[in-house]
Amino acid sequence: MLKSNLENHYQELFKQLNNQPIEEEVIELLKEKKIYNKDNWLKGLILCELALDSNSVNEEIKKLYLSLYDDNSNQHFSTNLSDIDYRFWFEKVEEVNDKFLKQQFLRAYHKRGYIINTARRPYRSNEKAKEYILQGIKLGDPACMATHGYNLYFAMRGEKEDKEQGLHLLHKSKELGYTKADNLLLNVTFYTEQDNAKILSDIEEFNNSREVESERAYHLLGEFYLYKEENLEKAKEILEEGIKNNCAISKYLLGINIINERIKGYQTSEGIEFLEKAYEDGVIYAANWLARYYNYSPDENKSIQKSIHWHEKANLYYFDDSTFQLALIYLYEDSVKDFEKGNFYLDLAIKEGNASAMSEKAYQLLNQEVPNIEEARNLLDKSIELGDSFAPYILGQMYENGVLEPDYYEAFKWYQLAAERNSIYGIELVGHYYRVGVTKTEEADPAKAIEYFNKAIEMGSNYAKMELAICYEEGIGVEKDIQKAYELYNSAAENGYSHAYNKIGYYEEDGLLGEKNYTKAFQAYQKSAESGNLEGIYNLGRAYKYGIGVPENPEFALDNFKKATEHNYGDACIELALSYEGEYGGLEFDAEKIMDYMLKAAEQGYSFAQYKMGYYYYYGLVEKNFEKALEWLNKSYERGYPYAALLLGDYYLYNDAGLENPQDDKAFEYYKNAEEKGLVSEGLGVCYEYGVGTEENLKEAFKYYTLGAEAGFTSAKYRLGISYKFGIGTDENQVEAFTWLSKAAEEGNLYAEFYTAMMLLDGEGTNQDLEQGIIRLTKTAESEYAEAQFELGNCYLMGKGVAEDETKAMMWYQKASDNGHEKASKIVGKRKRRWKLF
Repeated sequence: MLKSNLENHYQELFKQLNNQPIEEEVIELLKEKKIYNKDNWLKGLILCELALDSNSVNEEIKKLYLSLYDDNSNQHFSTNLSDIDYRFWFEKVEEVNDKFLKQQFLRAYHKRGYIINTARRPYRSNEKAKEYILQGIKLGDPACMATHGYNLYFAMRGEKEDKEQGLHLLHKSKELGYTKADNLLLNVTFYTEQDNAKILSDIEEFNNSREVESERAYHLLGEFYLYKEENLEKAKEILEEGIKNNCAISKYLLGINIINERIKGYQTSEGIEFLEKAYEDGVIYAANWLARYYNYSPDENKSIQKSIHWHEKANLYYFDDSTFQLALIYLYEDSVKDFEKGNFYLDLAIKEGNASAMSEKAYQLLNQEVPNIEEARNLLDKSIELGDSFAPYILGQMYENGVLEPDYYEAFKWYQLAAERNSIYGIELVGHYYRVGVTKTEEADPAKAIEYFNKAIEMGSNYAKMELAICYEEGIGVEKDIQKAYELYNSAAENGYSHAYNKIGYYEEDGLLGEKNYTKAFQAYQKSAESGNLEGIYNLGRAYKYGIGVPENPEFALDNFKKATEHNYGDACIELALSYEGEYGGLEFDAEKIMDYMLKAAEQGYSFAQYKMGYYYYYGLVEKNFEKALEWLNKSYERGYPYAALLLGDYYLYNDAGLENPQDDKAFEYYKNAEEKGLVSEGLGVCYEYGVGTEENLKEAFKYYTLGAEAGFTSAKYRLGISYKFGIGTDENQVEAFTWLSKAAEEGNLYAEFYTAMMLLDGEGTNQDLEQGIIRLTKTAESEYAEAQFELGNCYLMGKGVAEDETKAMMWYQKASDNGHEKASKIVGKRKRRWKLF
């Protein structure tokens, strides 16, 4: 085994001091703070060992021994030791301590507990430390009483809280003359007393009672002005005084308040230096602060390697947050990603009781390919029991998203617990639930929603800004103010919240604050897309497709849609399906791809996509399947999509599936459902005209034909034309009839084309135009419409609009007869018999 440098140095110094008078050396080292020098500390330990070995331990030696641990002197010496030097140091310190125990020096029980409790890995053991402390109490040592009492009062070092017994031991320790019991009792006052005047009075009384300045509670007084009174100038003054007297915690407090820019007048580098010195003096959590600073610093000081360096130092001393932070760095930081290391530190943090690590592990278990719900739930329960704020949020998500049995009330309960523990995520979602009304009473509470959103915003939540913006958009709990909503969206966007850029884009695209500004809309969508936001990528594609603030560019449009569909973003899947359907941007029509992309969106619950899937199966894009069509149409209908209701109405009204027992009465309820959502086709009119699913009512039929026609439905335009032509539910009006029938004909309605042709031939409702009439009638006849074929035969027979031609007339009569026209069949039949007679 390699011999440590410290061991070599120790042995050389031991030889120098051996067989020499040590009294003067001891007296010199006992002078104030002399022992804080590392060489002096080591010399002090050797002098104690020499005195023990020579059986010459006196009160001065005992004082020297105790001074080795005063004000974390031992950690000041040991924090920067290498592993091999630390092992030698720790074993030597224990060896010397054991010798003091054999000398029946009771205070050595306290120091032994302290040594083990503050040791590095793997030397620390709370159980062993507790054994020494309890043995010291048993033998009457007041220092052990004070330490154990303090641990009981604040439930530290694995103890269960017992404030009564804790205070009893602290006061007994003080009565027995242990002066540092006063320090611990002052801490109790500081962290439990609500009256600031009382706290300040006790601190000042304590400090005034200390003749030696270095024993004064500068750190508590500084903390008082920092956090209870928020008098930063006074705090700065006190902490600087504490640093002059080598108060390690004062260095720590001043350091963190410099780097977080609360205390002015220092450079950031000075704050870092204070924290480094505080760590060296044994304030281990200073290393954690330095690590976090280097990890999250927004400026040139950011350094993952330095963050790891300081977290590892804190981790050495069982600082479990640093263990957890190391896990996060190795799991998620791209520059050093190492899943094996990350999970090692995560499991280590869990083993040592870190609640946040338990929550993180649960999160991982829930997001793996096959979620381990049972183990995740167990970890979350333990984490919640330990007071973690993120665990109840995750549990709420499990109930909200259906990982556990879906239960919004249960989700809300856990979000409330997360909020009570000051989790920003819990606060955000409690506000959201109060806004939408998913609480125990199922009633929205706008006032509470606003309260939670404002609290979350104070904590830096951009999500809450978005939610509060919605409140201003819709006048929920506040007066409607679109400008204020826009400002909140803009604020969130400036903080890098990419989703907010989409809202800004919509505002500019739709001109919600005045004139439309497509250029600004495009820029907002572009920023969102650049940050990787899927909605932003989709919107950028949409901008390129429809020329929103940028020239249309099908290539860029399709590229962005495809990029978003790689992550199954529903709107992009729909756009890409429609692009294949419409052969946009040079794409070839591809029924399989259309179905594939639209299916992805449909499975995510997009009602339009579900409708389109039903439509594709209804009309046979790839296969005609009414069963599948109904399945998708019903899903879309249940989500409130009105076009699905219309197509379901058509299915039952027209019996397109050819059922032996059609259920046309069902059509009416679907059409009414669509009407309630503002969508009317010809369906309701047909139901009222023929009494399908309701009582016959021609006026209602006419009303709905009118609404459907005005809404742009071709069939409704045709039926409205017929209503005017034949006076169905209204007075006959051939001009209106021709107008609406022409519109339907232009849109491809075969029957409307026929009636328009006949009205042109007869000059009914319009000027007679025999040429146009024949053209339209011929077009309709060629579409195998029997009535048109029959009428075209009549035209050729009588020479109406065409030269009289009996042969062509008979040809068209024959076609009409073949298509089932009764009159044409009679004519063709009579002519045939006449031919036979000749």
